[in-house]
Amino acid sequence: MSNSLAVATVTAALQVLLTDTVEHAVSGATVWTDRSDVPRQTAGVNIYLYRTSDDPARRNDDLPARGADGAIRTRPCLAGRLHYLLTFHGKDDELEPQRLLGATLARLHSRPLVTRALIDQVVAEATDPTPRNEFLGKTDLAAADELVRLTPEPLDLDELSKLWSVFFQTAYQLSATYVASPVLLEERDDVAVPAPPVLAEQLTVRGVLRPTITGIRNSAGARDPIVADSELVVEGSGLRGEQTAIRVGAAELTPTAVSPTQLTLDLGADAGLRAGLQPVLVAHRWLVGDLAEPRGGETSNVAGVLLQPRITASFGGGQLTVTSDLVIGAHQTVTVRLLSPSTGQTVLTVDVPDRSIDSATISAPLTLPSGQYAVVLQVDGAGSPVSPATGLPITAPVVTI
Repeated sequence: MSNSLAVATVTAALQVLLTDTVEHAVSGATVWTDRSDVPRQTAGVNIYLYRTSDDPARRNDDLPARGADGAIRTRPCLAGRLHYLLTFHGKDDELEPQRLLGATLARLHSRPLVTRALIDQVVAEATDPTPRNEFLGKTDLAAADELVRLTPEPLDLDELSKLWSVFFQTAYQLSATYVASPVLLEERDDVAVPAPPVLAEQLTVRGVLRPTITGIRNSAGARDPIVADSELVVEGSGLRGEQTAIRVGAAELTPTAVSPTQLTLDLGADAGLRAGLQPVLVAHRWLVGDLAEPRGGETSNVAGVLLQPRITASFGGGQLTVTSDLVIGAHQTVTVRLLSPSTGQTVLTVDVPDRSIDSATISAPLTLPSGQYAVVLQVDGAGSPVSPATGLPITAPVVTI
């Protein structure tokens, strides 16, 4: 939301946006913000805000603004549209108005947004030692939730004649009409929501260090699979905070060992972990207040870890049943592969459809010749390990059909 200076800020930003353009199009051209009936003797573009309207798409965004007790809960916000008439002046025998029109249309087509950088330029000009529109130094349009967009607003001949008729005894000038929206206006003088009085003041100051994850591995070995009870080593920088937690998927776990460059985590401390690729991040908590309550702090970049399920398998009644030591989400991609224990080659691949609930058990109908088959369960690309990890024949998990 922005204060009442937003309207003037959009006009000033449009003036800044077009100034360089018109100077390149016609040497010495200027951009004004006067009424369109002011006579002009030099080349330039005049920006005139001739009317405003509500933005119908945002009209009721902030209702209700008061609570049941009548107290103000949110400041009412007006979403407005600003309608501009751009007129082009200069020597007709040198086609200056038409050159300025072409340059302006091209500029507003390629840069149709009142960007925050453009607003910052308006504020910088307002706060210069020799300020221009000094009052715009207090605008906060750059903090608005949504950028203002400039779009053409074509008028037919009847609408155009009505518009120019409001300028008494003024000859028609080559012109274009644009609308700027949404311009979000908010009054700043509302009564604040009552709050309990402050009984004691306490100021806490600390340096902010964002943790960074550079690698994740199994503590038993970098090539060892990461399974439900693995000890995880998270490596990086700035990892130790006042209170440090590690999020793995939806679970938040406490590391068993903490240093600035390495955290150790026992995955077996949480029974709700899911198989497959899971996001991992480090979260710091700041201890604030006399009771040292943890509050929100910095979080690291997101890394990924592939949690491989360990399984048991059985076959009966034409159904293969696979049970995992990790939860499998209802909509995770699940595939069951049957291998030849002696060669390790895939004999059959079964795609398991989505399930209605999360579960650790998967069932699939099978029709295969009698014999022994090794079973591999893949969840979002994470395959269950077999025994032995290297070499043949595969001895587990194996089912007999």
